[in-house]
Amino acid sequence: MKIVLSYGLGADSTAILLRWLTEPETRGFSLDDLIVITAQTGDEHVDTAILVEQHIYPLLAEHRIRTVQVARGGRYERDGIVVLDDTREPILCLTSGGPYTLADEMEQNATVPQSGNRAHSIKFKGWVIDQWIAANLGTDEPFVHVMGYEADELDRIQGDSDKGLPNRLPTYPLLSWSWDRDACEAFILSVLGVRWAKSCCVRCPFGYAQGSRDRTVLRLQRNPHQAVGALVMEYLAVAVNPRQGLLAGKQLYHLLASTPGSQDLLAMFEDRLDELPWAIYEVRRAFSAKRGDAMARGTTRRSLRRLVTGTRAEMVAEIARAAHLLGRRLDSDGRHYRVWARERNLLFPCVEQALVAAPALAHDKTHPTFDKAWQAGLLGPRQLALAL
Repeated sequence: MKIVLSYGLGADSTAILLRWLTEPETRGFSLDDLIVITAQTGDEHVDTAILVEQHIYPLLAEHRIRTVQVARGGRYERDGIVVLDDTREPILCLTSGGPYTLADEMEQNATVPQSGNRAHSIKFKGWVIDQWIAANLGTDEPFVHVMGYEADELDRIQGDSDKGLPNRLPTYPLLSWSWDRDACEAFILSVLGVRWAKSCCVRCPFGYAQGSRDRTVLRLQRNPHQAVGALVMEYLAVAVNPRQGLLAGKQLYHLLASTPGSQDLLAMFEDRLDELPWAIYEVRRAFSAKRGDAMARGTTRRSLRRLVTGTRAEMVAEIARAAHLLGRRLDSDGRHYRVWARERNLLFPCVEQALVAAPALAHDKTHPTFDKAWQAGLLGPRQLALAL
């Protein structure tokens, strides 16, 4: 029976691998049956890749363990997956990803990953790995799927246990060993002599939780090119929707601006904004009433349309001209520029409409039910607009 370890590059799955290799009695299978697979999102911290290349891949090559790296082939499931590497002598941890990355997903939709769920983890990791397993191991013969959930992550274990392919037999070594993250990090330190950095996407909101925030900011300062990518994504998202931000509605930019040592990074970010092509977007949203309650917001439907492109300076000038022509105030915090044609109301259903200047990275996209929701919002209650 094949043993498939989902290797997320972090301390948890790294500790499992190391213990299996240094304490063979803990694994109960031949390494010939082991497959180590990583789904690359294109957004992992570069220092994680360096740790893997220096300490883990040499061990996998020494033991001739099959090591696979996969990624999404495109935005849609019909685009399939791509195999970045499939070898018993791994060298490079290909964290730049495949033809469609998490950054592509966020920028094309002018949004940020949401902290309330792990939908993007499923889309860019779980689904991708399942596709490779189905294509290479089939869906009939049972296989053991090893997951690196810690002993204190019982909710995640329970949620995972009945997921995936029908022939999947999930197992959780850290649970049976009673190992939490501290135990994993201590074991890695004892074997390799290094402290393992937390594996997460640069654009992942979970990396900015209070317990990890200081370490994540330091990593960004050490690798400013990655930080700039996250800041551009956030800038675009906030331009299109001022309620957004990478830190659960708050902005990574403000966190970095208030942290000593970020000046050079932020200067690089401003240079990048100047280099990018820009656009004027029309953004419309329609908000429904929740179960008919005019005081409660229901679903939100959005239409995003690019109107004109040019340089940053040209688009900022265009948005100011639009404000004058529409007889509206130019809404700006000194970093973002928008003109509200319609402002959101206090009661639902309602609508809002704005012109915004931002990098020309987002694609035109209108929700299939937007037109119906927009008409309902236009007919909604009339009252004072909500001040943003």
